[in-house]
Amino acid sequence: MPIRDGTNLNDNTDTKNLRLKRRSFSLSLNSNIDSLPIDLILVYDRKYNEENDEVEDSNDNRTKRTKTPSERRKKFEEYLCKKQGLILKHVETHKKRFGFVKVHTPFDILLLTAENMRMKLPIEKIEENEDANEPSRPQATHSVWNRCVQWLKNSFYLDVSLKKNDPDYYTAIYSSNIDKFKDLFDTLRGSKDAYFTSTERSLLTHELLSRAHFDYDEDDDDDENQPVRAITLPITNTTAQPRTNSRRSGIDRLIAKKAYDCYFPLHEPLRADFTNIDDSELNERETLKKHWATMHQCFKFQPLSLIRSYMGEKVAFYFALCGFYNKMLIPPALIGLIIFIYGISSVFTDQSTSDICGRLGQETFMCPRCDKTCPFWKLSDSCLYSKVSYVFDNAATVIFAILMSLWARWFIEFWKRRQAILRYDWDSMGFEENLEPIRPEFEIKAKKKGEERVNPVTGIKEPYVSTRTRLPFFLVAASVVLFMMAIVCTTVFATIVYRSRMDFILKNTSAKSYSSIIITVTSAIMNLICSVVLSQFYYWVARKLTDLELHKYQSKYDDSLTIKIYLFQFVNFYSSLFYIAFFKGRFLDYPSKYNTSSSGSFTEQCDPAGCLVELSIQFIIIMIGKQIINNLIEFFYAMRRTLTRICFDRSEPEAQHQWEKDNELYDFTSNTLTDEYLELVIQFGFVTLFVAAFPLAPLFALFNNIIEIRLDAWKFLSKYKRPIPFKAFDIGIWSDIISGISYFAVLTNGVVIAWTSEFIPKMAYRSIESTGGSLNGYLNWTLSSFNISDYNLTGTMPQEVPANLTICRYRDFREPSGPHYSQTSMYWNVLAARLAFIIVFEHVIFFIIYLMDWLVPDVPQTIQNKINHERYIDQCERWASKTTEKNFKHAVIASEAIFKMVNPSSGKRKDPINEDENSTERSQNRKIQFRSQSSLDNG
Repeated sequence: MPIRDGTNLNDNTDTKNLRLKRRSFSLSLNSNIDSLPIDLILVYDRKYNEENDEVEDSNDNRTKRTKTPSERRKKFEEYLCKKQGLILKHVETHKKRFGFVKVHTPFDILLLTAENMRMKLPIEKIEENEDANEPSRPQATHSVWNRCVQWLKNSFYLDVSLKKNDPDYYTAIYSSNIDKFKDLFDTLRGSKDAYFTSTERSLLTHELLSRAHFDYDEDDDDDENQPVRAITLPITNTTAQPRTNSRRSGIDRLIAKKAYDCYFPLHEPLRADFTNIDDSELNERETLKKHWATMHQCFKFQPLSLIRSYMGEKVAFYFALCGFYNKMLIPPALIGLIIFIYGISSVFTDQSTSDICGRLGQETFMCPRCDKTCPFWKLSDSCLYSKVSYVFDNAATVIFAILMSLWARWFIEFWKRRQAILRYDWDSMGFEENLEPIRPEFEIKAKKKGEERVNPVTGIKEPYVSTRTRLPFFLVAASVVLFMMAIVCTTVFATIVYRSRMDFILKNTSAKSYSSIIITVTSAIMNLICSVVLSQFYYWVARKLTDLELHKYQSKYDDSLTIKIYLFQFVNFYSSLFYIAFFKGRFLDYPSKYNTSSSGSFTEQCDPAGCLVELSIQFIIIMIGKQIINNLIEFFYAMRRTLTRICFDRSEPEAQHQWEKDNELYDFTSNTLTDEYLELVIQFGFVTLFVAAFPLAPLFALFNNIIEIRLDAWKFLSKYKRPIPFKAFDIGIWSDIISGISYFAVLTNGVVIAWTSEFIPKMAYRSIESTGGSLNGYLNWTLSSFNISDYNLTGTMPQEVPANLTICRYRDFREPSGPHYSQTSMYWNVLAARLAFIIVFEHVIFFIIYLMDWLVPDVPQTIQNKINHERYIDQCERWASKTTEKNFKHAVIASEAIFKMVNPSSGKRKDPINEDENSTERSQNRKIQFRSQSSLDNG
C-alpha cells in the first residue's frame, strides 16, 4: 500500500535499517545510507552544470527563463525523496569534475514497484532443489565405461563450490492481497534486504527513476514555487480531458537535458588478489572473473545463474544462446572433421582427379578463357586445383549439407525448449513489459515540429510526428541502404575485374599451374578487407538513418537499427559467396564468344574441376578472417581507455571509490548487445548457408565461439559499466532473424548441391552413360570440343596457337561442330535433373521440419507441469486470501442493500445481516430451488 504521512509501518518492516516515514525521505547530504545497499548511482557533470548555471544567471532579465541543469536535478531528486520514498546521498570525490548520488530504495517501496510491474516473486519453497541452468554432475557408478564417461563430463562441469545452496522457490506475480507472501516475509524478519537480489533492486529502482513524473514545465519559470505533485497514469478514457504534463518523465529525459551525465548499477569491487582467495569469500563479480571470464575455464559450462544474478536476464540470454549454440555445434563439427579427413584420404582414388593429373590432362588443350589475348593451356594445369576441389566436393559433403539443413531447424526447435526452461527458471515466463516511455530524443525533435495528439492507449496528449512527415525520411533511409548495398556489389565487380586481369598475367608465367589458387586467395583477401572497412562505416550511417526516422519508442528504434545493420552485413559478407556459388560461369557462350578480358561484357569461367573450390577458399578466408579481425578489434577497443590512461593521463589521480572506477568504464547500451548478436548471427549464416563448401565451418565456428564467450565475459565484467538488469522474455528480434536464416539455408544448400557441386552431373553420368556405375570417362564427357579454325569467323584467333592443334576443349554440353555449337540434349537433361533435385530436396526437408515442429513441443512437459503448479498455487492463494473474503462480504452487503431498494415492499425491514448465517441460508435456498427445478425438468 502507498506510504503516507502518519501511516503505521507494516509489522514486517525492518525499522532498524529502513525508516519509511516521510520525514526520513527529505533530501539531505547527511543521510546515513552507508550501511544500506546502493541500488543505483547517478552521475552529473559539475563543470557543465556550473557553466550553464552561470549563463542562466547572466540572463535573469529575460521574461522567460530556462531551468538550469542544477535546478532540474534538484527538483527531480526532491520528487524522488518526497513522493517515491527513495533515499539519496550526494558523495564527495577527489575528482571534482563529476558528482555522484547514491540511491537506495527501501523494502516496502520495492514491493510496491514489484506489484505495479507484476513481477514474479518467491511464494513457496521447493523442497527438492533442481537447478536447470547448469547441468548437475552425474552420480558415480561402478562401471568402467561409465566412470570414464563421468570423468570426461566432469572436466566440463563447474566447480561444486559455484553451485548455490540457496533454497529454490515457486514464484507468483506479487500482490499485497496474497497472505502467503506475508507468511514468507515473516521468516525473513531482520534480513529482508536479502529477499530481493541486487539485480532486482537495481531494476525496480530504475523503473522508479524512469517513470518519475513531476508536474511542472521545466522551461517555464512560473512554477518555481509550485509544490511537487505526483502524476498517476490515468485509466484509458478517450473522452476525458487529455493531460500533457505526465509525459515529462524520468531520468532519461534529464540526461538528454544534460542535468545528469549517466546512471548505472554499481559493480562489486575486485580485490587485487581475488584469484588466491577461497571461493566462499568471493563476491559475484570476483567469482565470475575467476571461473568464467578467463581462458583457463574456456571448456567449462557457463554459470548462467550467476550471470543472470549479476547482469540480468537480457545479458544472460545472450550468453545462454552462445553456450547452447556451442553445444549444438559439437556434432556437426565432429562430422565435418570426419568428412574432411575422408576427402583428403580418398583424393587419389577419385577418377576425375586422376584424369586431370594423368595422361588425359597432359594431352588435352583447353580453349583460352578469353578471346585474342588469353593463351591456350593444358588441362593438367588444374591438377592441384582438382585435388583441392575433391576434398570439399565429394559424396560425403552432399550428405553433410543435407544434415546441416536439418540441423539448422533442429537448433531453432531445441533452442525454443531451452529458452522455455530459462524463462521459467528466471521468472520471465508470462512477463509483461510495461508501457514503454517515449524516447527523449523523439520528444525533443517532435516538440520543435509543434505536433501533438492524444495517445489512444493512455489518453495523454503527447508529442506526435505524422506518417506524412516521417515518410520522406523512410524513403531516404531505404535509398541509402540500397545505395550501400550497391557499393558492396561494386566491390564484387571490382574483384571480378581483378580476377580476369590476374588470370591473363599469370597464364604467361611459371606460376600458371597455381594461378587459380593464387587468384582465388588474393581476391578473397581483398574482398575481406573491403567488407571490414565498409562494415565499420555502415554502422555510423545506419545510426544516422535511424535517428532521422524519429522512432517514438526505444524498442522500435533498436529493431529498425538491427534490421538495417543486418541487411547490409548480409550483403557485405555473403555477396561474393552468392556470386561464386550461383552465378560464376553460368552465363557463358562458347569460345570466340567470350570477349576479351578487358571487355565490359567479359564473363568469368569455372575451372574444369568446378567452382566449388573457389567458393570454399572464399568462404574460409572471409569467415575465419572476419572472426580473427573482429576479436582483435574488440580486444583493442576494450583496452583503449586503459592504454590511453597509462600513456597520456598519468597526472590524473586514480579513482578511489567504486563509483568513480565504474564511471571510467564504457557505457553498456542497447547497441552493445546488438553488436554481439550480429556477429553471432552472421557466423550462423556462414555455418548453415554455405556449409557444403567447407565442412570444417562448424569446427572453426566452435573454436571461435569458445574464445568469443570468454572475451565478451572479460569485457562486460572489466571494461563496461554494470548493465541495467532488464527483464527479457527471449532474445528479441534475433529469434526471427535466426529462424529466417535456417529456412533460407534449406534453399541455399539445395542449390549449392544441385547447381554448384558435381553431384548431379556425376549422378546423370552414372545413370545414362556409365557401365557399372563407375566415373571412368566422366571428365571427357563434361568437356565439349571447339574447332580452332572457327576463331577466324569472328576474328578472335589467339596470338599463339600450339603446333598441329586443331581442337581445344571447354566445359559445357554442346555440339562438337559449328557454326553455332548449340547445346546438346544432355545439357537439358542435366538441367532438368538439377531443378528436380532442388524441388524434391526442399519438399523432403521442409516435410521433416514441419513434422519435427509438430512432434516436439516448444515447452518441455516437466516445465509445463511446474508452470501449471505455480498457477494453481497463485489461484488458490488469491481466492483464499482474507482480503478476497472481506471483499466478498462487502459485496454481499451491497447487493442486499440494492435488493431492498429495488423491492421496497418485499417485507418488513430486516435486522442487520449476519454474514455467516446469511450465507448459509442463501446456500440452503439455492439447493432447494435447484432440486425443485430438477424435479420439474424430470417431470
